[in-house]
Amino acid sequence: MKTNRLIIILLSLICWVRVAPAQSLSTEPGNVVFSSSLIDPASPAGLTTTFHAGDYLYAVAYLPQTLKEIYVNASPNEKLLVEIFIYEIKPPLYDYQQPREEQLTFANMYISGDLKQKNHVVMEMVPDPAVTQVYNTPGLTWNKFGKKYEGPVGFAEALAKLGPGEHTLKVVVQCYYSPAASGILKISGDDFAGYNRVAEQLNEAGAAAGMANAVFPAAVVSDAPREARMVSALKNSNDWKSGFIDGTEVLKTAITYDWEIRRHEISGAILHRYCIAAMAVKTKNGGCAYYKVTFQEDYAGGKFLPLRYDGVGDKVMLDCAKLK
Repeated sequence: MKTNRLIIILLSLICWVRVAPAQSLSTEPGNVVFSSSLIDPASPAGLTTTFHAGDYLYAVAYLPQTLKEIYVNASPNEKLLVEIFIYEIKPPLYDYQQPREEQLTFANMYISGDLKQKNHVVMEMVPDPAVTQVYNTPGLTWNKFGKKYEGPVGFAEALAKLGPGEHTLKVVVQCYYSPAASGILKISGDDFAGYNRVAEQLNEAGAAAGMANAVFPAAVVSDAPREARMVSALKNSNDWKSGFIDGTEVLKTAITYDWEIRRHEISGAILHRYCIAAMAVKTKNGGCAYYKVTFQEDYAGGKFLPLRYDGVGDKVMLDCAKLK
């Protein structure tokens, strides 16, 4: 029995060696390398696979080809999707089992412009909020859901949930929905909750970068009487009165999508028509922002009824000087 048990343990160790990627500092294609400071992909320095709670986390994924070559069928102006997954490698429950990977989080990064020509991806995963340009890098886009930015904000929040002790994390970068590079690191500490504050600071950095880059949309048509009705309809809406829309006054209106008629899918009868406008507002804290607002005119009795407010998109912070 002891001999059989020893054989099982040895086999499980062999499986671990086989399935777990090596903790490599190599910049060969297919590897992800790490550091606690920003990495120069052409001349990486300070690489490590060992981190402590509170350390910042930077990475570079070295790809087998340039992104443009990997996404050979993409259109020239298309933003290329790069998926980043973080897994925690858990030890097996029993000696004869293999370690298992539990997904902690993931995010979608979109690459455009000159970055498509690179055969690597620079990732500020949990960067120093005071100096980061992660949400202000040309050619690099992260999604935003409500008031929260994707990517580094979510990565920091995931680290904040780790318990005391040492954790083995695996970072996988996918292109075209297939793994293109991966790497393993270890992070240890007694308290990871400090990453929550880092997440908040990174989100603030994203909001500041978004405001700096935001431009008020151009109008596709000028219609002063309709714009005046839009302002009135917006201010009479429950979203405005309840404070859901963060505005004290409307500063500027631009119709960005002109009338589109919707018909009944079976009869073809006209139901209504709608249009969309960008509406800049003075926020409650004295700043400026704009919303994309949809307006609708129902159709009844052979004519369109008065314009009414239909809904609003996300708030986009804006430098007030850009409205002049």
